[in-house]
Amino acid sequence: MFFLAIIFIAVFIGAFIQGATGLGLGLVITAILPFFLTVKETTLLVLSLLVISGLTVTFKHYKHLKWKEIIGFLIIVLIGRLIAFFILAQYGEMDFLKTWLGVALLLIVFYQMSLAKSLKKIGDSTQSKRRVLQVGLGLASGIIGGVFGLGGPFLVIYFLLIYPTHKFSYIVSVQAVTTVASIFSVSIHAVNGDFYPSFLTYFLVGIVAVLIGTNLGLRIFERVNVKLVKRFTFALICISAINIILFA
Repeated sequence: MFFLAIIFIAVFIGAFIQGATGLGLGLVITAILPFFLTVKETTLLVLSLLVISGLTVTFKHYKHLKWKEIIGFLIIVLIGRLIAFFILAQYGEMDFLKTWLGVALLLIVFYQMSLAKSLKKIGDSTQSKRRVLQVGLGLASGIIGGVFGLGGPFLVIYFLLIYPTHKFSYIVSVQAVTTVASIFSVSIHAVNGDFYPSFLTYFLVGIVAVLIGTNLGLRIFERVNVKLVKRFTFALICISAINIILFA
């Protein structure tokens, strides 16, 4: 029961932040659960729950979704997810991957903190450089998202560039790509036999937390102080990442 409570709390916090800011579910869960599960188990749970969270947000803001503008980027993300499948299937049970996870969490947080300056530079770049950036961010989201469940920050960077002033188009695009990519990853892992019986219990607890947390986050989406929430989230993740590197 204690472990199920930990799962509920971690998922609820992540889902709430995800609903309010478009980012957070994967970051929060992967900052907490690797103390109790392998990286592979954590990632599979994150990916499964991202489907639920993503569908919730996508259906709510579907009218703002423009598939023609995201399909090319989505294909690149899916190629990255296929590469990630082989990495996670081969090394997902090994402890050294937790160290890599901790490092990845720290790097993502530091990059997110410098995002505004990075976006300004990107906005001033040429069309050819933007194409290279699209491929780079798509593959990074696919691979890191498929191995660690941490592809969201790269989607945020890309769609903030595409929709700098269209708040709802930005958040629904992030969630739509996340949902499709997560369904793809979960499907190929299911075919590979990577899920186990007790996973269903974790998933059901997580669904309840996702639905409650995401909907609460969406309710304050227009009023939330995004900067304050992200600062708190990044501080939590940095602490957890350091602990993962040192002790997990």
